[in-house]
Amino acid sequence: MSEHTESLPSAAPVRRAVDRRGVDISRALDRHDRRIGWMDLLRGLSILLVILHHSTQIVDYRIGEVPAFFEFLSAFFAPYRMPMLMFLSGLLVAGSLKTPTGPYIWGKVRRILWPIVVWTLVYAASERIVGQGDYMPWELGFWNTYLWFMQFIFAYYLLALLIRWIPAWVMVAVPFVVMFLIPAELELLQRFFYLMPFFFLGAFIEKHWDQYARLLSVPLAAVLSVIPLGVALYSGFVDALWYEPWSALPAILGILILVRLTAVVPDAGWLAPVRFVGRYSLIYYVAHYPVFAALGWLAMKAGITTPGIGLVVIFTATVAISTGFALLGRRMPVKLLFELPKRPWPARRTQPERR
Repeated sequence: MSEHTESLPSAAPVRRAVDRRGVDISRALDRHDRRIGWMDLLRGLSILLVILHHSTQIVDYRIGEVPAFFEFLSAFFAPYRMPMLMFLSGLLVAGSLKTPTGPYIWGKVRRILWPIVVWTLVYAASERIVGQGDYMPWELGFWNTYLWFMQFIFAYYLLALLIRWIPAWVMVAVPFVVMFLIPAELELLQRFFYLMPFFFLGAFIEKHWDQYARLLSVPLAAVLSVIPLGVALYSGFVDALWYEPWSALPAILGILILVRLTAVVPDAGWLAPVRFVGRYSLIYYVAHYPVFAALGWLAMKAGITTPGIGLVVIFTATVAISTGFALLGRRMPVKLLFELPKRPWPARRTQPERR
């Protein structure tokens, strides 16, 4: 979801991060001439897991109790789904801050704030149709939707302007402490501070990517992968870790390990569909919720009573329809559902000079 463009490397000699196999990974965050495949892969996996989780919820609500395996999957990936998306968003923010403040803010308005407004209206309209929406646009509850994640990201991008003057690690440490001070009943506010360290940790790691890659070698990360696995198993079998403050540190360690391992994964062709989802993650995220909610309502009206079948159908159809939006979302006028033009007004044509 970032608009970061990496500058060309300096002509001066620099130290390169090289793993034990001699592979140079110093270009792992370089976007000036390519997509970052491993980031698209992680982002795509996270989005698909979000859709699976929400499909599980709608089936449980509209059709019946889902098989325990799907409940386990939702809880198993709970520590990493949204935090990983936040980390990846922050991982490229320091580079995008090289642009002037005005274009930086406008980029976030047209690609984050605009789809929040559009899809909140879409969601509110769909709620009205099924007779469940009772908030008006001037009420706070009207904006309290599944788009909280986008609202958080927009706020984090604005706060990221501070790291031009404040070290990024401060923006990691302060919210990490604050989230322990927020009362549990203020769930959304606590979640805001819970996810903030993941975003700014990404910004910190971007600035120190080579050091990070050298300190956490691939063999060491492979050994330490028991940490994210153990956290996920605890979340799946014992107690689902839904933004619990004490779980933030192991989740952070797990994400750092998973990112280090994924950064050296080759761009295999069979993973191209997942990378496609990651490339258009914003479209999948904003579009999927109204889609699966409508499908769940239709499944209930159609009299589907088998939760397992309903879940597979709703998940598959939601991904397929969201993919259609992703394919069409690059073309006008559908593109206006997801972003505003780069310029808020047409470029002024210069008149040829008369002699």
